Amino acid sequence: MFVLKLIHENRNYRTNRTPQLNRKELEDRESKLSLVAKIFAESEHEIILTPDKGSLLEFFGKEFLKFGGKKIYEIVPMDDDYESYLNIDLGEVISCGKWPLQPSKFNEECDVMFCLGYGGMVMAEIGFSGYYNPKTIYIIKEFISAELPEDIGLRLEYIKIQELKKIIENISS
Repeated sequence: MFVLKLIHENRNYRTNRTPQLNRKELEDRESKLSLVAKIFAESEHEIILTPDKGSLLEFFGKEFLKFGGKKIYEIVPMDDDYESYLNIDLGEVISCGKWPLQPSKFNEECDVMFCLGYGGMVMAEIGFSGYYNPKTIYIIKEFISAELPEDIGLRLEYIKIQELKKIIENISS
């Protein structure tokens, strides 16, 4: 099974917990995420998410399903308080036990990562990618403000949305 992991900051953008983005920027982000969700849905790959309620990652998951995406797995800390934060209605739940184990469980379950934006937990997930089930992380430039430093020693590739379909096809073959 070839599973794509998508990571993105999980702030609730509907209640302005993304203060770095104004209304126009949020609309632009939604438009780009919708396009990316369509590309992933058409690839017929399964994806892994941990979407906070009301977050852009939840929006992405709903768009992925709207476009006929194959399947979503959700990494959920079933032994911790997740009900207050996560939407677990988008796909099949895979328990990671507790929140601190979530980044390593993501890396265990996925074959490749695509980064749709930075956030605190995203940095943990990226960090674990170099040590547990090492993989390349494709960071989509349209969703970030800066590249990560090269000296972190991870396999990072910065790509544009227009390159995404071809990259998915190449890693699938």
